[in-house]
This record gives sequence, C-alpha cells and structure tokens, in this order.
Amino acid sequence: MALDRVQLTEYAKERSNEAINNGVCVFETDCDVVIYMLDNCEISISENDRFFGDVDCRDIQYSLATFDRTAKYRREFENTELAIGQRALAYTGDVDFGHTSAQWDSVIGLGIFGLRQRIYEYAAKNADDGQRRAFYRGVGAVYDSAIRFMLRAADEADRAGKCEMAKGLRALSSRAPETLFEAMQTSIVYYLLQQAFDGTVLRTLGRVDTLFYPYYIKEDRETAERMVLDYIREIDRLKANSNIPFALGGTDIDGRDLVNELSYVFVQKYREAQTNNTKIHLLCSQNTPDDIIEACFEAVRNGDNSIVFMSDERIIESLIKIGAERVDATNYHVVGCYECGADEETTCSCGARVSIPKALELTLGGGYDMISGKLIGKQTSTHFDSFDMLYEAFCERLEYLCECSMATTNYFERHYAKLHASPIMSATYTSALESGKDIYAGGAKYRNSSVNALGLATAVDSLVAIKKIVFDDKLMSLDELVGVLKSNWAGNEPLRLTAKNRFAKFGIGDAEADKIAANIVDVLAKKINGMPNAKGGIFRLGLFSINWRWEFGEKCAASADGRLCGQPISQNTSATFGADREGATAHLLSVSRLDTSNTPNGAIVDIDLHSSAVKGKNGLNALTSTLKTYFELGGFAVHYNVLNTETLKDAAEHPDKYPNLQVRLCGWNVLFSSLSDREKREFIARSVKE
Repeated sequence: MALDRVQLTEYAKERSNEAINNGVCVFETDCDVVIYMLDNCEISISENDRFFGDVDCRDIQYSLATFDRTAKYRREFENTELAIGQRALAYTGDVDFGHTSAQWDSVIGLGIFGLRQRIYEYAAKNADDGQRRAFYRGVGAVYDSAIRFMLRAADEADRAGKCEMAKGLRALSSRAPETLFEAMQTSIVYYLLQQAFDGTVLRTLGRVDTLFYPYYIKEDRETAERMVLDYIREIDRLKANSNIPFALGGTDIDGRDLVNELSYVFVQKYREAQTNNTKIHLLCSQNTPDDIIEACFEAVRNGDNSIVFMSDERIIESLIKIGAERVDATNYHVVGCYECGADEETTCSCGARVSIPKALELTLGGGYDMISGKLIGKQTSTHFDSFDMLYEAFCERLEYLCECSMATTNYFERHYAKLHASPIMSATYTSALESGKDIYAGGAKYRNSSVNALGLATAVDSLVAIKKIVFDDKLMSLDELVGVLKSNWAGNEPLRLTAKNRFAKFGIGDAEADKIAANIVDVLAKKINGMPNAKGGIFRLGLFSINWRWEFGEKCAASADGRLCGQPISQNTSATFGADREGATAHLLSVSRLDTSNTPNGAIVDIDLHSSAVKGKNGLNALTSTLKTYFELGGFAVHYNVLNTETLKDAAEHPDKYPNLQVRLCGWNVLFSSLSDREKREFIARSVKE
C-alpha cells in the first residue's frame, strides 16, 4: 500500500537526522531515502495524462538539503563578519541544488534501463576499488528501485485505463526507447525521478529537437505532431517553478546548425498548446534559418512570448574562456532562465549575487551602509578630487563585494558532500561514473559556481549623474549630494527629476554611459572568472537580476540616478525602465558594447515593444534583422515583451476578461492576473512608448 507524503517526509527526516547526528554518509542515506520513496510513494494518473502521471513527494529531499542540513552552517555563518554584508544585501552566497541539467543524450539514448545497465558495467570494471564499489552499489540500487517504480506505475496506468502509457512503461523497464512516444515518456519519467525523488531540481529538458529527431522521422507526421502537442501540454501540467524550459537549435562540433524539421513543429505546437509553464531557449547561430526566428517572433508578438533568443557563438566562446573543452562547450545546456553550462557541468548558477549599486552607495558612505549604518568592510575616505578618483574607489569596493560573495559561497559549498547527494542525476554523468563519485562529492567534470552581478544600469546611470552634478556642472559638492541621497531626495524633487529624466543613461547608445558599463563588466569578470571555489572548480560571472532586483532594491538607499530609497534596481543588463527613450535599436546597441564572452553564466537584455511597433511583415522583418545584428555585435541573449497599454489597463481592471494574458516577468512567464498591483503598474508603465 502506498504511503502518503507525511509518512514519506517523516522517514526522510528520520534518516537525515541519523546522518547529521551519527556521521553516516549522506550519499548512503540519500540513496536509502530515494529507494524508500520510489518503492512506497503514491502514483496518481489523471484523465489528461498521456505519457505519465505525478507523485506526491516533491521537495522532500530538496528541503532537507537546502534548509534542514544547512541550518547548522547558517547559524555559524551569522556569527561571521561576512554576515553583515549579506544581511544588507551588498552580496550573498548560498547553496544551489536548483539549477541542473542531466546528460540528456544518455538519458534518451539509453533510457532508464540502459542507465541502470551502464552502472553495473562500471561496477564490474571497478570491482576491486572499495570507494567506487560503494558508489556503484548505491546508485545501482536506486536504479533498481526506479525500474520497480516504473512497473508499479504501469499497473496504475492499467487501472486508469491508460493502455499506451502502461505498455510504454513496461517496455522501458527492460530496454531503451525505440519510438517517439517512448522517448518522450522517458523524458518525463526521468524528469520526475530527478525532480521529485533526488531533490536535485532539473531546470531543462535539453535540446528536444535534436534528442527526439531520430524517433520523429520514424513516425507518421500527423501522429508525431499530435504527440509533440501532448508532450508540451503534459510538461506544462507538471507546473515547475519559473516554467520548464527546453532548447531548440544550436550547432554541432563542426559548426553545423542543428535546426531541423522537428524544431519548427515544437514552435508551432508550443503556440497551439497555449501553456503557462513552459518556455523555449532558441539557440541562434550564424546559419540559423530566418524562418524559425520569424516563427518565434510571430509567437512573441501574439502573446506566446516565453521564448529567449540566445547566441550560440557567444555561449560557446564564454565557456571555452573559462576552461571548458570545445566539445563540452559546444554541447552546452541552458538551465533555468538563461544560465549556460558545459556538458557535464554543475553550474550552480544562482548561489551568489553582488549588488553593483550597493558598491557605489558604500563608496559614497566611506564603507557605511546608508540604511543600516553598519560598516561593511573597511572604512575609506569620502573625499574625491575628481570623478576618476571616485570611480577607482567604486571599483575597489565592487571587487571587495565580489570577494565577500565568493567567500560566503565557499563557506557553504565546502560542505556539499555533507548536505546532499544526487544518485539519479549522477548516473547520467560519465565523469561521475568514471570517478565513482556523486556529482556533489567531486564527481562532476566541471564543478563551477556562479556570481551574478545585479543593477548594472542603476549603477551606471548614478555614476553618470554624479559626474554631471558634482564634477562637470558643479551644482553641489559630493558631500551635499550624499546628504540629498541620505534624505531620500527630500526637498530636491526638481533635481531628482532632472537626474531621472534629463541626464544620459545606459541603454540610449550614449558613448560615455556605455563605456562605464563595459568597464564595470570588465572589472567584474577579472575579479570573478577563474577564481577557484571550494569544490575544485571555479567561479563564473553572470549578469542577470531576475526578480531579485525587488529585494535588493529594498535594501538600497536612494541613488543619484533619481531612484528613491527602496525602489527596485535595474533588471538584468537592461536599461532602467523608462530610460530606453531612444528605442530598442539604441538599447541593444548599448548592451552589445558589453563583452559578454566574459559572462558564461548568462547575460540577458529585456526589450519592451508596443504592439503597434511590430505589426505586419515589416515588423517581423525588423525584429529578425535587429536580433541578428545584435548577435553579430556580440550580444548574448534577449527576451521580448510585446505590450499593449490599453489591454494591460483593461486587464488590471477586469482580470476575468483576460484569463490567459501572459507577460514575461523576469526569466519566466506569468499570467498578468497573478501579478501584484505594483507589478501590474510597472508593466503598464513599461508599455507606454512615446
């Protein structure tokens, strides 16, 4: 008889506490817990499910690793000097078991049964190695239970009248996938195995057009297209946090573009499915056909806009620069929103963050946080004879925050082997099988960590404003301006509006602002990329903020760009909202001046367009040509919101009239009706284009 979620959680916590209190190996404990859940969880299959159902044990293992087992280290960390800057959100560092990719070639090519067989082949070859033998024994037992789980699910499918599902599961319990249905079924089964049982959050389904194409060409086209539609709808029903992504396109090791017939089918069926919880990464090379780019833009401008356009060339270059072998860099994955990793890399893409505007605030305050009054790092002079002196001090403070962020991340990541094991995911990594180690105990080929820098445009615009107000026009002294910022612009509204609306900004093609932005990115890259981490890998830079800009903004004092205390800082590598007054082309030109070959963790720009600007064939051509030019100039990734002001206003007043209206919030889509009033107002403001 299946056990409910409460019983499964109690067992997992009991075993986890034994590991913590008695020094039992976490790998062995987690293998036992995964096996117990696979053998005892409840499997539910709904009327709409075609490939598989669902299970009621999600987040049990993830919560244990991220919260319960880290609690001791979090308490200890609070007594360190590093905790002061983390509480002020000048920087952060943490564990990240939430942004991973399996080796999908192995998963689909071998199937669950083939992965199991491969484990036992490695075990036979290394029978005399005690440490490896323990790893193979644990992982092998987990995959034995995965086969039992699939057979249990087949029986459940029979009871639910799902004969096709049951037949596929029984076949896959004894061989690799042979049909498109079985390949897609393997994808969903594996997703649940890693996500729900391993507790290692799987944030991509891989390059589905390449993975499924050998099976697709064997099928009748009408049948295959229906299957793609059902697959998209089924993964949508899994309701992954921040959407489930899959990728299309890219290139092979010889530079040949990988877009194929199935790529177009996925775009077409994505539009037809009208999903809320799936998203596409379109990997664009120089040879990507215009018509698939146009098909994606057609989707975007019609509201199916959960699509990110990414430069294949820039991604590969950025990964090679931090030491990935070319073959691994070419076969990269994109996890989550837009974070990239080489094949067999655990990217840990969201563990660490640095606030660029906070670095400037601390520089102006001599090291003191203007909100809390706490000293973060060493006290420094606030007297600067020139803008260059101020800028140099800002760069030094920014480098210090980077050091603190990496040190904080290392504080937690050095304990990974005690916090979490991932036997299901590890079995897909060739490097883990060869080394006989779990991926979180040194088994992954690339064991990297990432630092994301937030609020670039806010910092750039503030520096431009300080230069203008203090050093160029001499409207007031720096001390006087700092006093204005500490008072949240009280009594200085005309000056605030001038700084906000009249000065040059990043995102309008201004040479001075763009040069400052590019230099800041260079400073970050030199400080972060290649620095060793505590896991035997390196740190890598990312330039995205997603929704973190709200919480980081709440901890930022007023800034010289006209932003008020507590307001959000700028998003990703984009201009501050409303500052892109010269249009999308100038916006993209500014961002293209950043050297994003130094941002292997991802760098995304958000482009908001009014629906009237992209009408008809001319609008489609303009979107496509602008995107290609941006990538030729060195751009990394773009996503778009095509907004209609009147529609958004009406939807805010009458949400029932627009149940399916979506907007791209950060790196994922949400229903407009689900947004807070504050977020709705922001989108309406973003939609207004003069």
